[in-house]
Amino acid sequence: MHGAIAWFARNHVAANLLMVVIISAGIVSMFNRIPLEVFPSFERDIINISASYPGAAPNEVESAVIRRIEEAVSDIPEIEHIISTASEGSASVSAEIASGSDKDQLLNEIKSRVDSITGFPDDVDPPVASTSIRIRENINVIFYGDITEMELNKETLKTRDELLQLPGVTQVSISG
Repeated sequence: MHGAIAWFARNHVAANLLMVVIISAGIVSMFNRIPLEVFPSFERDIINISASYPGAAPNEVESAVIRRIEEAVSDIPEIEHIISTASEGSASVSAEIASGSDKDQLLNEIKSRVDSITGFPDDVDPPVASTSIRIRENINVIFYGDITEMELNKETLKTRDELLQLPGVTQVSISG
């Protein structure tokens, strides 16, 4: 016999010590469990800036709103990436910040810089800066049946209220 198994067969004390270590590790892990989650919780380090420009085409939104917002915040050292989206009537700028940065302080700095931008067209609503909040969706419940829409809505609201009474359920939203 060669190898580790043969050595443990000849050394009963070492085999018993290994068994004690494995059992001890199992007992410790029973009380210090690693949390298991379907969707791991994390907070994205992104600050969103959005503005609406009703009736404007995407290229107008880009030149009149997005470029000015990007210029105002691009020199902040804690910002790693800026992703902008111009669509018809709205602008969205997402600033990814470096991990370890003070998110609240950075949000206040971005708000003050964006609020100090002059020269937006008159139709542009004031830009709003906010941190992104991730809502974990765990389950979808779909209601259907041969009943009127009013009765279906009533049952949906009743079920929502019942779900909110369950421990651990903090949010229920209805769509459709």
